[in-house]
Amino acid sequence: MIRERKSEKVPSSLLTTSQYDGEDVKAQLLEDQHEKCYICERKLGTDFEIEHFKSKNNYPELRQEWTNLFLACGYCNKKKSSSFDDNLYPLDTNIEDEIEQRIDFSRNKASFTTAIDDAPHQNTVSMLHVFYNGKQKMRVIKEERFFDEAKQKMNRFLEKVNTFLMDPTPANRALVTAELSIDQEMLGFKYWVIRDNHLETEFKDEIVWNKH
Repeated sequence: MIRERKSEKVPSSLLTTSQYDGEDVKAQLLEDQHEKCYICERKLGTDFEIEHFKSKNNYPELRQEWTNLFLACGYCNKKKSSSFDDNLYPLDTNIEDEIEQRIDFSRNKASFTTAIDDAPHQNTVSMLHVFYNGKQKMRVIKEERFFDEAKQKMNRFLEKVNTFLMDPTPANRALVTAELSIDQEMLGFKYWVIRDNHLETEFKDEIVWNKH
């Protein structure tokens, strides 16, 4: 999960209709978010939904508020529901800096930690933990498939990083660079692989993304 950006121009359907999910809203969010879920950063095919950062149930007055609308995959939208309303706001927080995001292969878990002890940071950590690790000791089938997909993608990225570390040629660097493009998946996790391997300087231009 990383910082997001949003067009300042409000889609016209939010101003002229009672809908929050008009085609112009979807099109603009797909462009703004590089066709990725803003929570898990997976690429969105046809499985995407308008997600209310502050839920419709608890904040009905924000139902059509442009700054409250994001795109999420069906999995994340259903998981979040109205249970996680007090999260870090992705338009004004460098989430990838403030929450450490890792795949712990040895424990078969995703790990999320933060040094900041306030409600938005802690709630976001809790949300990500539930999405990737489930609420129970054993993940249910959808949770297991979701985590396995993340694990496979990160394993492929780690292989490219390790190849570059062993043989830092321009060609091997280009393989890592391609994985860090803003339209790629799981940048929050990849960011911490870069940091853990002391490659922030090497790839400083590739990990700016939406930071201000």
